[in-house]
Amino acid sequence: MPQVFIIVAFIILVVVILGAGALTYMLVKLVARMAQGFGASSLPRSVTRSLKESRHYGRSIMQVAQQYPPGPMRDRLNLTIQPVNEWLASLNKLEHGLAKLYNQRNLTREVRQASLEIDILRRQILTANGKEAIHMRRLLESKKQHLAILKELQSFQTQAELKIHKIASDLGTTHAEMLLIVARGDFNEKRLHRLDENLQEHLSGMRDMLAAMDEMSYGRAASSF
Repeated sequence: MPQVFIIVAFIILVVVILGAGALTYMLVKLVARMAQGFGASSLPRSVTRSLKESRHYGRSIMQVAQQYPPGPMRDRLNLTIQPVNEWLASLNKLEHGLAKLYNQRNLTREVRQASLEIDILRRQILTANGKEAIHMRRLLESKKQHLAILKELQSFQTQAELKIHKIASDLGTTHAEMLLIVARGDFNEKRLHRLDENLQEHLSGMRDMLAAMDEMSYGRAASSF
């Protein structure tokens, strides 16, 4: 009889261990999916840093106007910063679209792999004959087209990253210039107009990038995050 209890206890223990293992596996998969969905840690650190800086400067630009005493000059500053909310929203879409691209593709690895396969095919064609050679040449052309598309996508990814870095730098400059205007009390209309143009330029550049992402479905997919 004691042996029966030992066997039953052992079976229960095994079931508990297996159940705990399955639960742990499911939790790990769930966390991984959530991380992928939100683009957590998928972007390069330099890009994440620039995004953080851009948001900081965007909020700081708005605070400069809000902290200025009520009056015509505050109204003028508020007019200048009107695009900032749209700018911050567009930055979120750009970040999510780029994160989506990073989560779905490892373009560096794919380009390297496609290039390697093309090199192998080229060497094999040298010794191929007849129909085999014809099929291999067709496959080679298909591989070349695939590589060209991958490189185009990789180029776009690089452009998006550079755009994010530039925006962070430009907004830092815009914030500093606004602080200088307020500190000096020098509300020169030409300088303020230049600030207007700078912020509009940031928005315009981001709209172009988002439009390109939409064409590749990454921009639209951002709304599902």
